Amino acid sequence: MQPSIAVLPFANLSNDPEEEYFSDGITEEIINVLSRVPGLQVAGRTSSFTFKGSSEDFQSISEQLNVKHFLKGSVASKGNQLLINAQLVHAADGTVIWSEQYRALDDIFDIQDEIGLAILGAIKVELLGEEPALTFKRYTNNKDAYQLYLRGRFYHNKFAGGDEYQKAIGYFEAAIELDPTYAIAYAGIASCYLNMWFYRHMPAAKALPLMKEATAQALALDDEIAESYIALARMQMLYEWDFGSAANAFKKATDLNWNTAELHVQFALYWGLLGHASMAEKEIATALELEPFSLINNFYAGYVYWLSANFESAIAQGRKLTALEPNFWGGHMITGANLITLKDYPAAQEALETALEINYNGITLSACGALFGLSGEHESARDILTQMNALSKTQVVSNYDMGIVHATLGDTEIAIEYFQNAVSQHEPPMLFFKYIVRDWLSDTLHDVRYDMLVELIL
Repeated sequence: MQPSIAVLPFANLSNDPEEEYFSDGITEEIINVLSRVPGLQVAGRTSSFTFKGSSEDFQSISEQLNVKHFLKGSVASKGNQLLINAQLVHAADGTVIWSEQYRALDDIFDIQDEIGLAILGAIKVELLGEEPALTFKRYTNNKDAYQLYLRGRFYHNKFAGGDEYQKAIGYFEAAIELDPTYAIAYAGIASCYLNMWFYRHMPAAKALPLMKEATAQALALDDEIAESYIALARMQMLYEWDFGSAANAFKKATDLNWNTAELHVQFALYWGLLGHASMAEKEIATALELEPFSLINNFYAGYVYWLSANFESAIAQGRKLTALEPNFWGGHMITGANLITLKDYPAAQEALETALEINYNGITLSACGALFGLSGEHESARDILTQMNALSKTQVVSNYDMGIVHATLGDTEIAIEYFQNAVSQHEPPMLFFKYIVRDWLSDTLHDVRYDMLVELIL
């Protein structure tokens, strides 16, 4: 059976709350170190951090994270020294397999490498035949830049609004100021700009050039980083609509670090958009195995089930996500959108209006507008159009957002014009248009020109 491990957040024994970033950072870096080992399954950061400060026993956590071993530890400051305690525990019975204490003066990176190698030896993962040595990749040797990068990842991983992504970019840029060769920080910037564009937080004209520049810079500095190829693949898939090039970038990312949940979830979306449901569901299962508590993974799992017309599973996934984080709009959105397809309009309205309250933007407004159009509440749908027109003065409202509401109202000529503009601008929702037509624009609302638009996209 494949060895598996979760690194639980190291306890911060310092009285300074600011040191929390450092203890969390050590945990995250050890996760990164171990995730690059072939044949070792490592629970992702988001899922491991779900149990920060938890009183649950190891066996319970083991079942939820699907791992057999745990690394736990603590970090304390003593003068100019760091004291790091680490223990490797067998989950089934709580047996301590290995433990060690480390004292770090300057180079915390050496300590992280040493802990990683000790763990590998302790759980007898075979590497390079009989060779116990392994060289771990470092992204920077600048401790301050590293700390800034970790703060950037903290805000990036919130998967929230534009403010959080801007904070993340600020930290990534500050890290790059200290270390201009910090390639993975550029990859983080690229991911932020893509997400802000995709989720309507920033106009395409501003976000896309910055996304392209950061992606190119990351690859120019270091072409052996999985995250850079994930950023490249997402850009090629979601903006350029070049699925052949995206496939090559995904393969390169997989070769560099197969253990990255973000890679599998984006690859799942790739297969789903191409209509390969079994491949998509295989990839999403791997992503959820690595990161079962990730908002991003659970959100995209709902997308994958929807694309494969597995509507009941998509709804179940949406409800699982709302239970995981009620204040995240995505779970309510996935639930409501699929309930529309099943024509359960009252339940869909409840879910979508909750999503709208949490995240008032073009995505949620257009879903509500489409619901009202399809359920015959045309006055409410036109009120949504008025709201979107007003919102477009200060925020991004895509052509697709306007078009889908007009389409469900039967305003076909207006809808076609919006959709044509959306295609010409490569708006990401149009990648899903084939499935929107399948589920929402059939029968009386169908127009052959919708099918022609689909042909232009994929």
